[in-house]
Amino acid sequence: MNTLILDIEGKNIENFIYKLHHNNIEILKIKHISRKETEIEIYRKDYELVNEIKGIYNIRIVRYKGISYIINKIKYHKFIIISLLIGLILFTILTNLIYDIEIFYSGSKLRNIVENELKIHGLVKYSIAKRYDELESIKNQILIDEKDNLEWLMIERVGTKYIVRLEPKKINKINEDNKIYNVVTTKDIVIKKIEALSGEIIKSVGDYAYKGEVIINSDIKLYDEVKRKVSAKGRIYGEAWYKVNIEYPLKYHEMKETGNKKIVYNIKIFNKYIGPNQYKNKKVEDNFLLSSDVLPIAFNRQKQVEYEEVSYNLGYNEALEKALEEARKKIESKLKEDEYIIDEKKLKCELKDSKIVVDIFYAVYEDVTGYVEIEGLDDIQ
Repeated sequence: MNTLILDIEGKNIENFIYKLHHNNIEILKIKHISRKETEIEIYRKDYELVNEIKGIYNIRIVRYKGISYIINKIKYHKFIIISLLIGLILFTILTNLIYDIEIFYSGSKLRNIVENELKIHGLVKYSIAKRYDELESIKNQILIDEKDNLEWLMIERVGTKYIVRLEPKKINKINEDNKIYNVVTTKDIVIKKIEALSGEIIKSVGDYAYKGEVIINSDIKLYDEVKRKVSAKGRIYGEAWYKVNIEYPLKYHEMKETGNKKIVYNIKIFNKYIGPNQYKNKKVEDNFLLSSDVLPIAFNRQKQVEYEEVSYNLGYNEALEKALEEARKKIESKLKEDEYIIDEKKLKCELKDSKIVVDIFYAVYEDVTGYVEIEGLDDIQ
């Protein structure tokens, strides 16, 4: 409701009040201050008519009420409001800019590949920071695009910079150049399988082999005498060993879908949404209908899925099983399709600070093929 408080001064104010009634001007409140001064409250829309019929009376607006009050305050403080808005926008921009990208990997070739992929997906210095789900999507796409080069990749925003960690793909390609190689194991293992395409197998299945030990050499022999060298080619599979330390809380929290979903339309400015917020805890899927390559603003159709936090107080056995499950996932995430866990044993298990701490031993069937060039030899004969 838009109303005004007016101060009226003059003689015989009662006559003026009567005049207002006669002109169908509704007086919402009236307050007599003195014989010659009165305050009245009227609708904002009637103010122009009051001015037309005021005659000899002095009329002054004391204050606005309702929307008019807000509009008037905005007009009065517009320079302060504009300054605050500009400051807020600048603050938002500055705190959402990325000033540095740090890649934790020393190899220049793979580092350059990752840097180029980051640029393609807009992860560059002085760009607007992306949300967690956007970073996850970019990470997954890079892993798909560079599946021959990358085994694992993590992109994390820390303040105003991105931290990038990676692990190169295990390259076990059979060499096709003219150099001569021995096939070696890349880890300490018990040999489980040897596939030799060329060269001489000098170890047996079931043997223990140290990291770097030759399994298939390049010797071509006749009556135990080396006649010539040929590059060894093949695959070595062995039982490798890992020790994993895992901690798991006895008080367990997880977010579960409630089944409630909603489609809403909103405006995205930088990383902020203006529009309906249906659920307190939610996962969103954006579908930008209109966006700008220049301004950080977009009109968005958003799917909101409600989640709720569920808490569990776990018993010792249940927490132990979940800890073992996490440890298995940690190992399996680094295995290829033809690799698997052979054995699992708990080495140590204890309760500490409301959590279970477990050391676990894993025996893993793994491709451990490596190639070592034999220096000082001519090309393959």
